Amino acid sequence: MKGLRQFATTGKARGSALLIAIFALMLISVVGLALVVSSGTDSALAGNYRNSTGGYYAGMAGLEEARGRLLWKNPDYINKANAYPTLFVGQGIPAFGLTDVLYIVNPVSGETVNPQDSSSPYADTEYQSEFAWGLGGANVAAQAYSVSAMAGLPGPSYKWVRINAVTEKALGVDVTGSGASLGSLDSFTPLYFNGSGLNLNSAGNQALEITAFVYMPDKSRRLLQYVVAPTSLSLNFPAAITLAGKGVSYSGPNSTGFSVTGNDTGPPGTCSGSPSPTVPALGYTYANDNPVAEPASWSTPIAYPNQYQGMGYVAAPPPPGTPSIGQVSLPPTLQTPGQFESLIQTISQNADVTLTPPIGSTTVPRSALPTGMSATNPMTVVVNGDLDLTTGGATLTGYGLLLVTGAASANPYALTYDPDVTWEGVVLVLGKGTAGGSHGGGGRIDGAMMVAKTRDSASGSPLADLGTSSVAFNSNMGGSGVFYNSCYIARALAPTSYKLLSFREFTQ
Repeated sequence: MKGLRQFATTGKARGSALLIAIFALMLISVVGLALVVSSGTDSALAGNYRNSTGGYYAGMAGLEEARGRLLWKNPDYINKANAYPTLFVGQGIPAFGLTDVLYIVNPVSGETVNPQDSSSPYADTEYQSEFAWGLGGANVAAQAYSVSAMAGLPGPSYKWVRINAVTEKALGVDVTGSGASLGSLDSFTPLYFNGSGLNLNSAGNQALEITAFVYMPDKSRRLLQYVVAPTSLSLNFPAAITLAGKGVSYSGPNSTGFSVTGNDTGPPGTCSGSPSPTVPALGYTYANDNPVAEPASWSTPIAYPNQYQGMGYVAAPPPPGTPSIGQVSLPPTLQTPGQFESLIQTISQNADVTLTPPIGSTTVPRSALPTGMSATNPMTVVVNGDLDLTTGGATLTGYGLLLVTGAASANPYALTYDPDVTWEGVVLVLGKGTAGGSHGGGGRIDGAMMVAKTRDSASGSPLADLGTSSVAFNSNMGGSGVFYNSCYIARALAPTSYKLLSFREFTQ
């Protein structure tokens, strides 16, 4: 009996083992299915993230291409060969009208990208939300094409980039701080950037809106947008030669072949635009420097007054006439040594070439100046020391902006000019604030020259007030002279970058 009962118990145990095995297999199957589902979800998430990230960077690539091509020194400058003469003035300065629109498109081979076609998947539907007149009321320029290395290739690349003027209403921002509601923001005045903020009064350079459109393989869309403005030096030249400070002095060559003129010798022909208003040949900033016609502190009276023409010039037959000499004003940002030193720092940070004297010397020779300059490739050259153009090198023509700060030395001149050298652009002698010259030659300065003494000549220490700046050309010096030229000034002060003011992405 005991054996029989034991056999029956063993049979029941075998049945429960089968059930346990079935439940284990079911559990493993559920876990396996969960892992498969989870893996699929992870793959989908990774794919969505990859597409989203690719679309974002494709849009950024479009924004950066457009921003880069707004710079006139870029080999792919958007206005190369004056392709859009009404949209830019000078060298890369935007002049977009309120309704002006320019597209850069990026089609693949055989594809048409037309943002104005409302039936196209690439239609620009965002412009209407910012500007009430829509594309139908816009002045849309001929399309430009992408020059990106990825242009024309399949993938998540952008389809178009739009460049246009921007308004308060378009941005939804009250730039005046008046507390205006969104509905009452200005929608008819282009915005400008003055270096510290946007404004409605045309102060500074025009701000532009750059919008990039990306069409993804899954037919989703992304829109990214910059607001940018060109950054350029806030410099104006109120005379052909401007001497800043008190007690300034000037002496010129005793030669009928040397002239200083404030009549604009630039346009037309060499650059777009109209000639600038006439300025004085020689300008000073302190009223007491000119009690009569010429500052009493100037060491030598003008030998040939008829050679100094410009504002205030009076030809008086028989000679001599009244030379063009006048008091001029500098902007509020250039009134103190500290402000001029800030200008030196700004220029130095954006210089193409910075030169310092050789070891054991305080002077940079002419041969050290770069030779790759041209009318289409002007450079910003900074000399941290004295510059002697009379020694070391062949005849030279420079283009762009030349800044000479001078050295703390016994040399009386920060810049020693040689008329064998021609400079097409801007010459700034700031810091030591002294310029001279003694040689003959056939060169000239086309553009403008400004001299300001902000440092002590012996120690190099900053001054509390602007010192006595001076230009002393030897009486025997030849050359053609200094000629105000708005074209070369504009090229020398062309924007060095387009500053990013804001970024936003639109929900699609």
